[in-house]
Amino acid sequence: MANFGTERVYQEFEPATRWTSEPDAEILVADLPGFKKEQVKVAVTSTRKLRLTGERPTGGNKWIRFHQEIPVPLTVDIDSVSAMFKDYKLYIRHPRIKTETPQTKPPAPVKPPVVAKPHDQHEAKQSHGSKPNDQLKHDAQQKAGEVKSGKEGLASEPKGTLSSKDHDEKDKVGAKWFEKYKESTGNMVKEAKSKRQLLCNVTASIVLVLLILLYARNAVRSSLVWNSEE
Repeated sequence: MANFGTERVYQEFEPATRWTSEPDAEILVADLPGFKKEQVKVAVTSTRKLRLTGERPTGGNKWIRFHQEIPVPLTVDIDSVSAMFKDYKLYIRHPRIKTETPQTKPPAPVKPPVVAKPHDQHEAKQSHGSKPNDQLKHDAQQKAGEVKSGKEGLASEPKGTLSSKDHDEKDKVGAKWFEKYKESTGNMVKEAKSKRQLLCNVTASIVLVLLILLYARNAVRSSLVWNSEE
């Protein structure tokens, strides 16, 4: 017959535990020799601790039991803890918390501010109503080409002394210009003389007319005087 009034005598037992890692979870393994699945309890406390308890009889009124609390890592999800008992070993699986890394776009490269030079600002102010930049560049290039061609022409001229033939040609040209100058000057003098002669003739004619009129007036007056005396 069983002795129901006999009190149990417990022997404390501390199981050996260790942590193992998987790619997506942390697993706690506890060695429980002689225990069965229904003799073990697993719970998670509000303070993020894993509570392991269990007891089994060893004969008569003697029992063996254990009570252990193990902190749970902060990287695991306590709401998804699962346990498995096999071959006197307790496997408690703690899935890791899935952290979604936000896909941030790489910052766009910052362009340096464009600082307008005073010369550029002056050209920008005069752009309204003035030639386009391309036209100005074209004109500048054309002028540079003309200056360059002029320099090349001067460089290509012979630097030696002038020959006698060149002197004769220059003398002939000078003589022609002198003849033309003399002829034009003579014509101008003749025109001036003729104008002067014409002016003198006109003046003399006017004076002659005035004298005739004056004489006629005096003659008329003298005749009137004579008539009045008679």
